[in-house]
Amino acid sequence: MHEKMLNQFICLKGYISKKEYIEINQLQELCSLKDKVNLKLELDYKLNIRKNSEIGLKNINEFLYYVDEVLVAYLGISCFGSNIGEISGMTHPDWRRKGIFTKLFELAIDECKNRNFNKLLLLSDGESNSGIEFIKTVNGNYNFSEYRMKQLKNTFSDSIRSINLRKANNHDGKEIQRQNVKFFNDVEASDLGVSECLPEEEEILNDITYMVELKGEIIGKIKVEYSENAAFIYGFGIVPDFRGRGYGKAALKEALRLINEKNINEVELDVECKNNTALNLYKSCGFEEKSVMNYYKYNNLSAIR
Repeated sequence: MHEKMLNQFICLKGYISKKEYIEINQLQELCSLKDKVNLKLELDYKLNIRKNSEIGLKNINEFLYYVDEVLVAYLGISCFGSNIGEISGMTHPDWRRKGIFTKLFELAIDECKNRNFNKLLLLSDGESNSGIEFIKTVNGNYNFSEYRMKQLKNTFSDSIRSINLRKANNHDGKEIQRQNVKFFNDVEASDLGVSECLPEEEEILNDITYMVELKGEIIGKIKVEYSENAAFIYGFGIVPDFRGRGYGKAALKEALRLINEKNINEVELDVECKNNTALNLYKSCGFEEKSVMNYYKYNNLSAIR
C-alpha cells in the first residue's frame, strides 16, 4: 500500500492576513511550549502594516510552508524603515530536519539580495539550540544580545511633576530624527528596534510617540506600541544635557501611568544586554528580564549587495 501523498506548498506574501496571523500564532505557541523559548516575530506590527495599502506590498516579507493546508514552518523578514533586515522563524517540531526551513531561508536570502540590504541580522532565543545551530550552518556571526523585559510591579509614585509627555505631531519629525542620531550614535538604531514611522503614520500602526517635555522644553522621547491587551515600549531616550537628573525615570513612569490608564497591565520592552544604565532604570520601575534574544550578522554580505 502506498503512503498518502501530502500536498506541500510554499506561500510568499508581502504581508500577513488575519487568518495567517492566527496560524502563525498557533505555531509559535506550540514551538515556544515545546522548546521553552521566546520568538520575536513582530506579528502584531505586521498585521497592522496590512491596514496601510502602501506598506508591505512591494516586497516579499512572509514565507509560509504548508502541508495539507496546515502551517508547519514560517519565516519572516522585518525592516523598520532602514536598510537593515531581520530574519526570524520556526518549524513545527514534527517537521524539523527535513530541509523545510532551509528552503524558506534560501528564498528569503534571494529576496534580501534583491533589496540590497546593507546588513542582515538573524534572530534566535539564547536558549534555542536548534535556532543557534541553524545560524551556525549558514555562517552567522554573533553580533549582540537583548533582554526582553516585562513589568512585574507598578511604580507610579515619586514622579517629577514638571515632566510632561505629549503626543508627537508631524512638526516633531525632524526633532525625532535628531534625537535618534544622538541616542543611538554608537549602535545602529535599527539594531535596537528604534526606527520610527512619521507621526502621521502611527495611527495606522497603533503606535504613539510621546515627546518628553520639561517646562515646555523637549528633552527626549518615548514610543509605545499598543495592542489589544499589551503595550511595548521602545525608541526611548533623554538628550545628553538632561541625563543623570532623574528625568528618564520620571518620563518612563509617566509613560507607564498613561499605559495603565488604558487598562493595560502587560508592558514589555527590549534592552541591549550591555546597557547597564538602561537595565538599572527599567529594574527600578518594576521590570525584570524575561528572555534573551541573540542577533547574528549574516556573513555573506558581499553576496547580498
